[in-house]
Amino acid sequence: MTVKQRIYRKICVCFGKYISDKTYLKLLYETRIGKKLYLMNPITFDEKLQWLKLYDRKDEYTVWADKYEVRNYVAEKLGEQYLIPLLGVWNSADELKLDDLPEQFVLKCTHDSGSVIICKDKSNFDIPKARAELNESLKQSIYYNGREWPYKNVKPKIIAEKYLE
Repeated sequence: MTVKQRIYRKICVCFGKYISDKTYLKLLYETRIGKKLYLMNPITFDEKLQWLKLYDRKDEYTVWADKYEVRNYVAEKLGEQYLIPLLGVWNSADELKLDDLPEQFVLKCTHDSGSVIICKDKSNFDIPKARAELNESLKQSIYYNGREWPYKNVKPKIIAEKYLE
């Protein structure tokens, strides 16, 4: 990584929340790809993705990015039979009650990617650890990392779904 790329990376990390999406994406692109980002006439796949992040902003994208809200959309368009059964929804991991859940279940945050906790055996489930991980995930916004606009306005929640083999 060049000195210029390191400086841009530091700017993104320290001031990312305070700079415009366009400036942030240009800095991030140059840091990661090592080239300037051209948005006037994007040619490469990566340039086109960055252009879409800035200029293709439809309200339904936020619904589609939200793991809880998208359920209504799927049920309406395709039918409820295509949804994994929902066991509960909470605003905080502190609201989770293990007694209300079956022996096996999956917990996940609605606003991010990767905050999935699988319980295959409730008797061995570490609920304090799960609560800590989920509450930490609720504080994070993946919007700020890559400026994926659909995630910006997703209200962070936790859902529990049926565990599927």
